[in-house]
Amino acid sequence: MNVMQADHISIVFGGLKAVDDVTIYAKKGELLGLIGPNGAGKTTIFNMLTGVYAPTKGSIAFVNNSGAEINIKGMQPYKVSRIGVSRTFQNIRLFKNLSVLDNMLISMHKDVGYSVFGAIIKSGRYLNIEKEFYDKAIKILQAVKLDGKKDEYAKNLPYGEQRKLEIARAIATGAEIVFLDEPAAGMNPSETEELADLIQILKNEYNLTIVLIEHDMKFVMKICQRIYVLDFGILIAEGVPKEIKSNPNVIKAYLGEEIE
Repeated sequence: MNVMQADHISIVFGGLKAVDDVTIYAKKGELLGLIGPNGAGKTTIFNMLTGVYAPTKGSIAFVNNSGAEINIKGMQPYKVSRIGVSRTFQNIRLFKNLSVLDNMLISMHKDVGYSVFGAIIKSGRYLNIEKEFYDKAIKILQAVKLDGKKDEYAKNLPYGEQRKLEIARAIATGAEIVFLDEPAAGMNPSETEELADLIQILKNEYNLTIVLIEHDMKFVMKICQRIYVLDFGILIAEGVPKEIKSNPNVIKAYLGEEIE
């Protein structure tokens, strides 16, 4: 079953067509890669799929766990989040002056089920929900090996751990599909290897569909089940890693072609 379907999406900025007639989909539980040279339109597609941009043309739909198909074209990002979609960013966007735990708890705010008055008087409902959020946050932090640093400021974490926290926070929203924008950027080879294993563990543990952008081809080929390739805003290839490696259009986009 497809949980995400983007049909013939295009977007124009001031006369420049950044993405041109792209159709992509993600199956439930799939780990999907979106690759291409710099400026190919990958992040622009992520921005359309998460409500940051509205496509100039085309449609985008998600299917939730209840089987309902929801068209998100023109929907605000916070509403897209509420239907079970979350993301990370190329540049880390943590709440740097809050603790690791508070970063996690804030991501669950959309599901809060008590009133302001209930919070003030610390009603039974308030206490039960806060404990539920705390337990959920700690469980995810344990999965990414950050539970021991739950009280540290996010800004004091090493770079690789900040990346992990951003992924953990995206999962804590209760998302069914998670978009990861260059999750391994800036990591050394051992950190990248560890992250690849972690993403697969989290996908299975939380029954996630994951779509990622990444420039590290070894990383992409290791974990992605299927890959789309963009070049100048146009989809030039789609297939399993083995097919993508040998596709002449992909090789040309990344390496260029010899001038006669």
